[in-house]
Amino acid sequence: MAGPADGPTKRAADPVVHLEVAAELQALWGRFQGQMLARVETLDEALAALVDARLDDDLRRRAEREAHRLAGSAGTFGRHRASMLARSLEELFAGSTPVDLTAVPDALAQVELLRDELASPPSAGCSKAEDRPLVLVVHRDAELGGAIGLALEARGLASHVTESVPAARAALGVAHPAVALVDLGDGGDGVLDLVRELSARTPPVVVLALTSGTGFLDRVEAVRAGVRGFLPGSLAPTELAGAAVATVEAAQLGRWRLLAVDDDPSVLAALVALLEPAGLTVTGVTEPERFWAALRESTPDLVVLDLDMPEVSGIELCRLLRADPRWAALPVVFLTSHVGRDTIEAVFAAGADDYVRKPVIGPELVTRVSNRLERTRILRILAETDPLTGLANRRKFEAQWNRLQAMAERYDQPLSFALLDLDHFREVNSHYGHEVGDCVLQQIGQLLLERFRGEDVVARWGGEEIALALYGMTRADGVRRVSDLLQAVCNKAMVTPAGQSFRVSFSGGVSEYKVDGTTLRDLCRRADEALYVAKALGRERVLPAGRQPGLKGDDASVDVVVVEDDDIVAELLTHALSGSGYRSLRVRDGQAAVDLLTGASRRPARLVLLDISLPGLDGFTVLEHLRREGVLEATRVIVLTARSSEPEILRALEAGAIDHVGKPFSLPVLMQRVRRALAG
Repeated sequence: MAGPADGPTKRAADPVVHLEVAAELQALWGRFQGQMLARVETLDEALAALVDARLDDDLRRRAEREAHRLAGSAGTFGRHRASMLARSLEELFAGSTPVDLTAVPDALAQVELLRDELASPPSAGCSKAEDRPLVLVVHRDAELGGAIGLALEARGLASHVTESVPAARAALGVAHPAVALVDLGDGGDGVLDLVRELSARTPPVVVLALTSGTGFLDRVEAVRAGVRGFLPGSLAPTELAGAAVATVEAAQLGRWRLLAVDDDPSVLAALVALLEPAGLTVTGVTEPERFWAALRESTPDLVVLDLDMPEVSGIELCRLLRADPRWAALPVVFLTSHVGRDTIEAVFAAGADDYVRKPVIGPELVTRVSNRLERTRILRILAETDPLTGLANRRKFEAQWNRLQAMAERYDQPLSFALLDLDHFREVNSHYGHEVGDCVLQQIGQLLLERFRGEDVVARWGGEEIALALYGMTRADGVRRVSDLLQAVCNKAMVTPAGQSFRVSFSGGVSEYKVDGTTLRDLCRRADEALYVAKALGRERVLPAGRQPGLKGDDASVDVVVVEDDDIVAELLTHALSGSGYRSLRVRDGQAAVDLLTGASRRPARLVLLDISLPGLDGFTVLEHLRREGVLEATRVIVLTARSSEPEILRALEAGAIDHVGKPFSLPVLMQRVRRALAG
């Protein structure tokens, strides 16, 4: 029987085998390319039928199914653009509502692009490992390490898996990873030295440590060595791969981006080789006519132009750039083999910031580009930062939002917008003075910067309003995240110079891209509407767009029914639920709960927080009524009990409750269980 080293997981971890797998995929592509193109014909047929008003359900389902198959299979072969196009077409044909005829022209164009992508040679369509961000996996367990590698490849990242520190060092000699997943183990075998080496590289490698019960001092030592984050070793390979993807995306947000235009591909390759190790992302264009499209797609921080190109010269491109207000301030560096006086004068007259002589000398190019970007960084900080709070200003937010929106489209990730407004802020200014008000804004700004991730954008929107862009978060995720922030703000004491202590709060609204709108303006409007409702309901709460709890008479459903006879506990629960964006209703006794939740005029609810000790009908009797009436098929129940004995807990669970919480309870723990129950 073959040992572990001969198994499929070990093969997947071997870098040589990665090349073999790529070759195998390329050969398989030749076998299946015809079938995939045939699937495109089905999409063509369905669109033609749609235009002629003869699209029946059978053809529509076939088109949806073929698009779904293409989205999965094309991506497996590295044809990621084809996969995205197919996914868009799948969404067009999905569902049972009439297809939007206004989308047909775009869909026809997508089918043609899809056909071109699938018909192109393998080298043009399949993404090569070296074109993808590389993740180094260092894990003592070869089988688990190999599984992590496969999960990374499935998420579009390249992987290199090793079992030992020496093997990892050998891999670093031929490739520079963006992220490293390192199994710390007991910290022996030089693993922390490897972490130090990874962190000291240029650019630094982001190290995520896989741990299992590592003690506090061990974690401190790991952080000192350069570990940027800790992940439980018990996480599934797919979850670890997801963490690596998020880390790569966050790193890409912070990297400088360059657009280089040169008709010589070898020069572009040299620029990539020289500049990317310095932490710069380079997009190369060989055809000047593609310049504007590449400019919009890459939104660069600096442009490198070749002087002599056919059709359109670098000087002409620079003049066009300077004539457009959107790009007029973008730094431009020329590459030229002509350094005569007339040439240099023409370059600077066109609006260039600097030039580098060909043949390019690596250190000189890196230094000149870095100096120019550093000046740009300083100017941007001054132009894009609110001087009082240190947060981004509205202009910076809008630019970053466009970038996050493009990423959300590319990686099929959610994106949410949140708008916050400090409650009774005018009273703070009038009672304590504007200097204290400014101090409050500064402290809130600092708290926001500490609590939100690098890929989120936090900006002062105007006055006491703050805007958040939450990448990778749905509207519900955003409400929870901002509600946690609200709790932190409410718990923070503000102190005046005279020693007076007071507290502040805010109200918020959250909207989601594509759910509540597709433009920043629409999302801001929807979030502002939710913010207005939050203020009308008493402030100090965060609501999702589209929800107006207590204000919509035509919507009888609620998220949570609180069955509790203790007024203090009930108020605490309803306040916490409202602050987290959930619609709640409180009843005081068991009979009222049965009347509310059962019968012909029942009030639909997703969750019930049910106290066991109630006047009249107790919680167990209420549970029995709900079970008998079939309510528990659609409604979950968490029981609250002051007697957390095993028989009572078992009785509640057997009666149909999904969870129990003992009194007195921790409100954060209870809210976490509420969120989990509602998410399920």
